[in-house]
Amino acid sequence: MDKQLNAGSHNELLRLARLLEQQWDNHLEKINRAQDELERQALVSKGLLNLTTALYCCSASRYYKDDQMLDWVKTACHCLLAEQLASGCISLANCNIDSPPDTAFQVHGTTLAYTVMKESGIKQLAEAMELLELFLQRAKQCLLTGGIHTPNHRWVMCGALANLYELSPDEALKERAFQFFSEELDITPYGEWTERSNAMYNSALAIHLIDAAEIFEHQPAWDAVRSNLLMMRHMFHPDDTIATEYSGRQDLGQQAKMNDWYYTALHLMASKEQSEELVALARYAEQTATAGAHALMYWMLKPERMALPDIRDAEMPKAYTVFLGEGNETLVPAHIPYLGKLVQHPHGAPLVRHRRGDLSITLMSGQQDILYVQYKSTRMVGYRLGLGWFGIGSAAFPSMKQLDQHTYRLEISLEGCYFEPLPPAKTEGLKGSYVNMPNHERGKTHQSQLDIALEVKLLEDGADLTIISQSVPNILVQHIFQFMPESQFAGEGIKPSGNPLVSWLTQGTACIEQEGSCMTIGPGTHRHLEVVPRNDRINHELNRLVINGKTPLSDTISIRCFDRS
Repeated sequence: MDKQLNAGSHNELLRLARLLEQQWDNHLEKINRAQDELERQALVSKGLLNLTTALYCCSASRYYKDDQMLDWVKTACHCLLAEQLASGCISLANCNIDSPPDTAFQVHGTTLAYTVMKESGIKQLAEAMELLELFLQRAKQCLLTGGIHTPNHRWVMCGALANLYELSPDEALKERAFQFFSEELDITPYGEWTERSNAMYNSALAIHLIDAAEIFEHQPAWDAVRSNLLMMRHMFHPDDTIATEYSGRQDLGQQAKMNDWYYTALHLMASKEQSEELVALARYAEQTATAGAHALMYWMLKPERMALPDIRDAEMPKAYTVFLGEGNETLVPAHIPYLGKLVQHPHGAPLVRHRRGDLSITLMSGQQDILYVQYKSTRMVGYRLGLGWFGIGSAAFPSMKQLDQHTYRLEISLEGCYFEPLPPAKTEGLKGSYVNMPNHERGKTHQSQLDIALEVKLLEDGADLTIISQSVPNILVQHIFQFMPESQFAGEGIKPSGNPLVSWLTQGTACIEQEGSCMTIGPGTHRHLEVVPRNDRINHELNRLVINGKTPLSDTISIRCFDRS
């Protein structure tokens, strides 16, 4: 399987091999230290298939054709078959049982491992290949008949169906994939998927759709991957972590860097497109992404498609302001009572990404966490606008508009009301059971409307937040600034609230400092004694700095970032 590589590509393959060797050494040490059989079983699983296969088959690896590594490859294959159900599916043990989508994820990795084994020509892999062939044969029916339950599953299924089709062409596989493709790809004009999962599902869709696009010759899949990856140029914070503050999935609020799938997809797309922007992203991935077996195996199988074009001036942008989703509106709670939670996937909700070197800001509509600010290692992970208004907790804004070059406005009118009695015909036979009554048919009384606007001015060193509400007097307002637990607040106006997670900023300015980088917030006010707005869910993993105000108001709070001299 050894293929000719230029010096740069050869060095990159060697680097990946060394990183994977270290990963394996660390994992093997954990296996040897396992305290009981249950812990050992968790460490010895089908998840080792790609790592052990890559190291065994790569001639640059010190585990190349190593007998003990071959045993681990076979063990991983047996683990995979042991988890396969009669349906051909596997389960995600803590969540998805008898799961076609999770099987699709596994089929992608398994076909990759199988192809590496086949291309290697190593005769000792015959048994392992037979085991993988059996798994894939059984998985075929699972994918031909199986459904999905999240938006991204459709495209993962298409990628896995393409993987099986490439190994053994069967038009039924292609037909099944295009049943999903006929729904059309759920990507905005600027490259955002429904689940808005920059650190997790973006990369999963990229790697699976690249396979589907190539094998099934489906141009819309190429276009979608390109669009999403180009959007990602503006989704990195100063410490190379990804913007996850508006995700609709498990990566919400997580500190994560690019992964193995990003690395691989970016190299494949940069090579295909000969694009300066994608080359810059791919090189950035080489510097920052978590290395994995996918990257090494793609280098082994497709070195000419992983090699980057010689575009020397390609650089990642570090100074920009981009407004995404302008003109879009999403559903947020505005009427009381509100039946249901905030929309989990506010697809296309407008947001602004603002970067000035070490300063990174995300301004977001469609959710209760409205603003994220990071300066070097100091992070304000979410600003919320808490309101004492019919138990709404914190406000979310359905849209956003740009007022001038630097200023954006978010606004909402919140309805409050009470309800009339129902006529006897509507309650007859219910024995007073309120929950069984047609309460949505009650007439409204004492209706009122609270108008709230937030104007955010993005600056070179921070932001100004102006909160405007004049329609209803004496409404409790709380400005909630959320920080990681290691953050410390300093300032004469900081007072304890009685809750160890909440500090009041009663006057002046608060300073938050971490590793020499500073963020100041102020001025503080203290016009009421609320600690947490009613029905606002407090995150017990974060510390809150709050400023208590009251309507009517037109107040400006400043956030400034700088280095401690």
